[in-house]
Amino acid sequence: MKKNIPIIKLYGAEGCHKTRYYQLLLEARGLPFQFLDVEKNEDYAEELRSLYESGKLNFPTITIGSKKLRNPNKEELNKWLNKLIPSILDVQHDKVNNAYLLAINEEIAKVEYQLKNGKMYLIHSEVPIQLRGRGIGKELVEKTFEKLTKEGYKAVAVCSYVKAVAKRSDKWKEIIEF
Repeated sequence: MKKNIPIIKLYGAEGCHKTRYYQLLLEARGLPFQFLDVEKNEDYAEELRSLYESGKLNFPTITIGSKKLRNPNKEELNKWLNKLIPSILDVQHDKVNNAYLLAINEEIAKVEYQLKNGKMYLIHSEVPIQLRGRGIGKELVEKTFEKLTKEGYKAVAVCSYVKAVAKRSDKWKEIIEF
């Protein structure tokens, strides 16, 4: 489920092939965005000019919340979408290493567990230091809960952070013990 999606704005022009390219990329990711045609609407043009010190009409420009991207390549756009909107990513279950993983570009956030007596003991959670403070830990833990539930597990929260996330919602009280 996609949640906590910041406002995404695409400043461009209807006839611009690069603008159309970004529209298709955002649509393919299933993300809601506002298309602001700066050639047809002077208010949109002024809004775009205000983003640049030069005051130029630099389009296409994409804003994701407060992050501004000027004509990014596909990899750069996807990197920022993944970093700023972790809810669009899927958690993977690494059964070999007893962990649930959330890959954000080249970085891996994880919840590690031990299986004992048919229960999954969630013993450690970790988000790479450069990704902290963006809600990624909470997203990782909630996606882990969803995935382990679908897989038929019940769990015990041992890690203090996992425990804190579980306690914030009654949704998990039947599945996650403390």
